[in-house]
Amino acid sequence: MTVPRNDRVLAAIAPDRIRKLREFLAEAIRAVRTMKPASPSDTPPLPQPKGFAARVARTACALCRGACCRDGGEHAYLDDQTMARVRRARPDLNARGVLRLYLDRVPEAGYDGSCVFHGEKGCTLDRSIRSDICNDFYCGGLEAFLTRGEHTQPVVIVAGKGDKTRKSPVLIP
Repeated sequence: MTVPRNDRVLAAIAPDRIRKLREFLAEAIRAVRTMKPASPSDTPPLPQPKGFAARVARTACALCRGACCRDGGEHAYLDDQTMARVRRARPDLNARGVLRLYLDRVPEAGYDGSCVFHGEKGCTLDRSIRSDICNDFYCGGLEAFLTRGEHTQPVVIVAGKGDKTRKSPVLIP
């Protein structure tokens, strides 16, 4: 299986990025006030893979190192729907508490030109406070593997292409 590869450089998160994130989050949190109440049809994030599929997904994402995060910028795909979900799940937090929840998770160093929450060890947000896009997204190679169904064959994961690759050991179910 082939997945993308992040070759970006780690750098200190600039104060300007944190300011932009704060402004973006404040606006998304304000938008929750004008939203219609959540309907019972709100769907939770897709479940994470289990068993061998989970091991393959973890290995693929670790080798890739977050190429899918490249367009997250200072918005991290967060929106008013995410803020509403977080507020429902954490009723003890007021708007300022939700803002702090996110700002406290900005890493000291992140990947240059990537999502503000994309740190050295991956996303610094728990799945419970990530956007639905981030929770539900799998790159093409991983999506193809996960939707194939039965995972009974050994797998080798290659992250990248050409002479710039990282390769997993053989993963056996």
